[in-house]
Amino acid sequence: MKTKIIIAAIIFFFALQLDAKPDPGISINFFYSALRPYGEWIQLDGDLVVWRPFRVAAQWRPYSVGRWAWTEDGWYWDSDEPFGWATYHYGRWYYDDYYGWIWVPDNQWGPAWVEWRYNDDYIGWAPLPPYASFSIDFGIHFSIGWRSHYRYWNFVDYGHFCGHRVNYYLVNEYRTSRIFDNTRYRNNYYYDRDRIVNGGVDRAFVERRAGSRIAQRDLRTVDNYGDYGKYRSNEGNRIVSYRPSERELTSGRDRGNLEIKRGNGRTTLERDKIVTRMDQGDNRAIDPRERSIRRDGFENRDQNINPNRDLNMRRDAERNPSTNRNELRNQDRMERQQNNQIQREVLRERPQVYERPRSNDRPQAPERMTQPQRQPNYDRPSPRSERSDRNVERSQGRSERGSDRSAEKRR
Repeated sequence: MKTKIIIAAIIFFFALQLDAKPDPGISINFFYSALRPYGEWIQLDGDLVVWRPFRVAAQWRPYSVGRWAWTEDGWYWDSDEPFGWATYHYGRWYYDDYYGWIWVPDNQWGPAWVEWRYNDDYIGWAPLPPYASFSIDFGIHFSIGWRSHYRYWNFVDYGHFCGHRVNYYLVNEYRTSRIFDNTRYRNNYYYDRDRIVNGGVDRAFVERRAGSRIAQRDLRTVDNYGDYGKYRSNEGNRIVSYRPSERELTSGRDRGNLEIKRGNGRTTLERDKIVTRMDQGDNRAIDPRERSIRRDGFENRDQNINPNRDLNMRRDAERNPSTNRNELRNQDRMERQQNNQIQREVLRERPQVYERPRSNDRPQAPERMTQPQRQPNYDRPSPRSERSDRNVERSQGRSERGSDRSAEKRR
């Protein structure tokens, strides 16, 4: 009886996990029509299509025009830019040496896709690159060894972190390099009750450093762009977030030919390492579970994995244990062998990275030859004391001779 209860609880748990569905996917056609007035679409190497904003300042950076707010989804970026509803909550940003800041679309929504740095005086954030992906079990993972340049970061003191128009108080580029070297890195994304949470830097720590309380703001989600513009200006302290509905996705799916500019320069973006890829003809959301990233950080290359397969096999094994138990074992063994082979291939393809040896593993420096030190001879008087003794003897001799002469004179 207890065994049946445990099995039923396990099945119920997996069923709940499988029922957690992401938002309806957004096709690149919908992104194209919504962002076309504010920038240009460029096709880079192969079929990679990116977006670049128009009419931004020379020193402009993503996640700079707006403000931060604490919500039930963690740190939410409330942008003041007309394209912010898409580019700061879907997809990733990348700074290209030729094109500048470009946005790679993706159909997974988040409160903000950034990484954090902080110390006791400043807090900073930078956009996550297209090499970063989110997994329900492990949070953010990078497909390459990534380290953002200090010019990609926005730093501000804690007192203006949640204020309006935070871009007025951002630290300039000259001070950013010094602050960057004296800060700690933070990356805190997790999955809670069917939503992605951006924990970032702890809210209580930010309140202590700012010297004021940060109230949690209500987040209202609308699925119509007309309502987004109307409620956004009249909601006061409430944040309005736009997430397109199925109806708008359907109406914006096919709007004629896409006018996409052909790239005329070689990009520095590694096409084969991008994990936020979205096909133009696929309007289905990418479930993070389908990425199949294991606990060792390697990504399963089998794209035909059925997330319901394991649950169905478990149910069949319970109904007919004698015939399906061996099949389940064989399937698990084959999966382990396949995963081991994939891990060996990834390790073979992964570039060698120099790792600093630990202090115990470092070769010891050869011992230096030390010359024996001469010990002082305290029995022998020093030359200075000898000279002083001679002078005393001479003076005593002179005084004696002078006393003898004076005695002779008196006689």
